Amino acid sequence: MKLGNIFTGLSIILLFGIVGCGSDDASGSKGGSGEFKEIASLDVEGHLAPHNFFISDDGEILNYGEQDESLSEPDRMKVWVDGETEELDMETFDHFSYLHPEGNIYSTINDPNNETTPYTLVKYDPRTGESEEFLKTVEAEDFFHVGPGYVSEKEGLIPVRSDGYDELNFYLWDYQNDEIEMYELTEELYDLFGEIERTHEPKLALSRDAKSLYISYTEGISHYNTETGELNEVSIGEEMDANSVKVTLDNQYAVTRKYTGSEDIIGLANFYITDRDSFEQKEIGEGTEVFPIADGKIVMQKENELTVYDIESEETSPFYTIELGEEEDLKKVVVSCDGNTIAYGYEKEEEEEDKTTIKIIRR
Repeated sequence: MKLGNIFTGLSIILLFGIVGCGSDDASGSKGGSGEFKEIASLDVEGHLAPHNFFISDDGEILNYGEQDESLSEPDRMKVWVDGETEELDMETFDHFSYLHPEGNIYSTINDPNNETTPYTLVKYDPRTGESEEFLKTVEAEDFFHVGPGYVSEKEGLIPVRSDGYDELNFYLWDYQNDEIEMYELTEELYDLFGEIERTHEPKLALSRDAKSLYISYTEGISHYNTETGELNEVSIGEEMDANSVKVTLDNQYAVTRKYTGSEDIIGLANFYITDRDSFEQKEIGEGTEVFPIADGKIVMQKENELTVYDIESEETSPFYTIELGEEEDLKKVVVSCDGNTIAYGYEKEEEEEDKTTIKIIRR
């Protein structure tokens, strides 16, 4: 039994989407740096799960969920590996399992019959079909997430909140060696945020180099430097969304959002970047989703239009336009970090039942 099934009310905002740099349509129209052409079309059984749609850095792997009912949890989890589709074992890889940028799928298994060491990390490489398991014996009672932003594969670390409602302590679990480094931050976090209503529900995001740990509550977003031990403010107050912190590929910036409350475009937000050294913050544009990419760029999605923001030049330019028919409704978009692969899912209205399709295009 997975612990995630107990916490079905909790939703990890998933979109640690990964994006590239281009500006073309699926038919192969030319953009600023190449031409995209369709390489795969996947028929989705039922509906595309909105919170389970991830692509690897190199665009070779796509992980997605299928729902029989549109407002349900995924009934199937699948992975596409450069031309071949595999259906995953839902006992191990349910909707709380995630493909990470390097190409491995992570999941947490809970053994309710094991009271001393109930949690095991599973790491699966869909390219080879091989998996590894890591039993958590230190601070064994603490559940750990493996969602987007929770795993530094480069360093082999996962951030975890230490159990207990009164103390706000966190640590990085070295899952390969089953060791931890504890950070006692109760006093500092209360000094920064004041009252924290839901102390047991922080959202965490860890940079790839594991130097930056972002700890977010409804009351604000903070940055903890795991090397120096310094805690700093990213934002204070409820305007900035605490659920959707992303980190640029060079580890230097946190990307955050403030929802505009638009009635015309659901989820429309203004995006910001904050430097992890100076904590200077600037607004970079608006959209419904944002994806940090290689070469100091950030892609913003606004419906079917994608634009790219260059951090160094502070300029925004067209990235890609997804062309759909009148009866086709765009559901999800991801782009690989190398900028060469885009995947998007859409539903098409048909007489008997709607049909969902995933298109994968590459340059």
